[in-house]
Amino acid sequence: MAVFRLSRETVPVSVKFINEYMPEAHGEYVKVYLYGLYAACAGVEADNAAIAKLLRVLVADVENAWKYWSEKGLVRLGDGAVDFVFPSEEAPAPRPEPEQPPAEDRPPHVSAAEVARALEMNPAMKDTISMAEQMLEKPLSSREITAIYNLMDWYGMDSALVLMLLEYCISQGKRNFSYIEKTAQGWNRDGITDIKSAEAVIKRATDEKRFQGRCRKIFGLERAFTASELKYLNSWRSELGFSPEMVSRAYDITVNNTGKLAFAYMNRILQSWHEKGVRRPADIKEKDARPSQAARSSGKMDEQALIEMRRRLGAEDKP
Repeated sequence: MAVFRLSRETVPVSVKFINEYMPEAHGEYVKVYLYGLYAACAGVEADNAAIAKLLRVLVADVENAWKYWSEKGLVRLGDGAVDFVFPSEEAPAPRPEPEQPPAEDRPPHVSAAEVARALEMNPAMKDTISMAEQMLEKPLSSREITAIYNLMDWYGMDSALVLMLLEYCISQGKRNFSYIEKTAQGWNRDGITDIKSAEAVIKRATDEKRFQGRCRKIFGLERAFTASELKYLNSWRSELGFSPEMVSRAYDITVNNTGKLAFAYMNRILQSWHEKGVRRPADIKEKDARPSQAARSSGKMDEQALIEMRRRLGAEDKP
């Protein structure tokens, strides 16, 4: 076991920060926060560029870190200053109430006796519960049995559809019935009432998750995508129809030009390819190098033409 000691040269870090805020934050953000806290205690002045150089991170990472900690309520930003606020200094923000589905979308309360009578009268429901226990690898509680009763009685799902719902949720790594019931509510609102429509929804969700996984590997990300990043990914896959291979090409160009993962920049590349009809990696060199009609009419030359002109001029200058 390591021995931890404390010297006089210390920086006050809130225990709440360590236990609640630090575990879920990106490493770069934690580094920026700790350095800023040190600078505040020592009276050191440093701009974002200096901090980025010292911590060996991008300036954008420093800027995003301050925005992140500001949103968490741990710093206040203004007039070029960063004021630290310890979590214990302010009352915690009230937790938002969990979103409830509309009343008509929620099954009514049923007693255990009603569920027991239904199981006696409906062998298919009883068999469904037995198969659900095998899939979930555990005996179901009375609440979970009632949930399956509601799926079949209130939502009108047959046994095959209930088991498909369970299989889908398990494949997503979700085995708790709160998630299962919420998914059932969504299916019910979207009119998913048979195997065929459920298969289409599951395929779409599976393809989406596979696409996200491929992109996460391409970008070298270990964290989950943010909501805004997912909007870009869904647009690239569903609206523009690009494969992970094309996203990979756009990512390479983005990193070469910006030095970092920049979704907005990458989106401009993919939007441009979509407008030019670039669909495969083989199309990029041919079509992306071709100047647009607007460029041709205005007399502009593309980069390849400029390189060729410089080569010729250089050759003419030689004796």
